Parts: sequence; structure tokens; C-alpha cells
Amino acid sequence: MKYKAAIFDLDGTLLNSMDSWDNVGKTFLENHNIVPPYNLNEIIKEMSFNESANYFKNSFGIKLSTEEIIKSINKIVKNKYIYEIELKPYIKEYIYKLRSKGIRMCIATELDKTLSKKALERLGILDYFEFIITSKEISAGKSKPDIYIKSMQKLGLSKEDIIVFEDSLYSIKTAKNEGFDVVGVYDKSSKKDLQKIKKLSNHFIYSFKEMEELF
Repeated sequence: MKYKAAIFDLDGTLLNSMDSWDNVGKTFLENHNIVPPYNLNEIIKEMSFNESANYFKNSFGIKLSTEEIIKSINKIVKNKYIYEIELKPYIKEYIYKLRSKGIRMCIATELDKTLSKKALERLGILDYFEFIITSKEISAGKSKPDIYIKSMQKLGLSKEDIIVFEDSLYSIKTAKNEGFDVVGVYDKSSKKDLQKIKKLSNHFIYSFKEMEELF
């Protein structure tokens, strides 16, 4: 099958950003001259921002309100997207190749739109995407298919014309259940689900360098 368009996720798919998320708590504590525990990520990975903030207050004596801690963490995250986070290898080459073939592309992400644009603009590929749709603007995360359906509607194409690029198991499940073909993209944050991702995806890649001819 030859597709006419591609819907790309950002975090873990185009952006090599999951390590940055893992290091947010570490950076926050180091900014307060506190040595983070070796297992910090394991401790806070299932916590909400509020729960993480309260953990920092109660466990390390941070003299800030919960709201101030959340604001500080958000600033760390924002700076990482604006200044630090890089593309995964071979993304530019692949995006350029699709553009040269007339393949239409968009972004469907759970990341804030402003941060998405700033990161993609700094990395030199923002203009290759027709639009960005975020979970926030449609009030639904990727456990629901709304973001893929809205992207399809904006592209003015059918599901058969579109392929979705995702790295997380739950997102791949959602897109597949809605009837989209999916390329599963390896990211170490989803390593524990790797076999399930491989089985569920129409195509699976460890790197965009090995991306087979789909268009």
C-alpha cells in the first residue's frame, strides 16, 4: 500500500525526549543543592505533578509551596524543549524524503503546542508539517482515538491513506483499534512493552535509517 500522509507523535518518536523527562526530578533537586537518590525515577514515575511536589517537600525539606515546586518543574521542562532536546537519529533525512515525494505530514502529540512548535522550529523541521494537534485542545489523551480522527479530518483523507508513527504501546493500540496502520518506533522508555509493540504494529523500526519504502 502507498500512503498519502503520515501522522507523527513527538515524544519518543520524533524527539529523543524521554531521558529529559526522566531527569526533571534530578535537575530540580540538584538546583536546590540536594543529591538525588539513585532510584528517584522509580520513586516518582507513577506520581502526578502534585504528588511529586509533595514528595520533594516532605522528603527533602524544600521550602516552597506545592504550586511553586510545580512551577519550577514546568520551567525545567520548558527549557529542555526550547534549548536541549534533540531529534532522534535520521529524522531529518526521512522527513525531507517524504516531503520530496509529496507526502503530507502532521503532528499529533500530548505535548503543549507552544513547546512543540519551539522545539521543532529550533530543530529545523517545523515547516514540514501542515499542522500540530494536541491532546489538550481536543480534551482527550491518546487512550482515545480523537486526536487521530481529528488529524485525519484536517488532512481530508481516509484512514487507508494515512499511517501513524508512535512509540508507546497504549497509543499504538488506540490507533490500531481505530483502523489506522501504525509504524511502531523503538524508544527505550517503552522497552518493557517491546514484544507487544512489535506484534501489534504493522511495521516496526529501531531507527528511521531502516525505514522501509511505504510511500
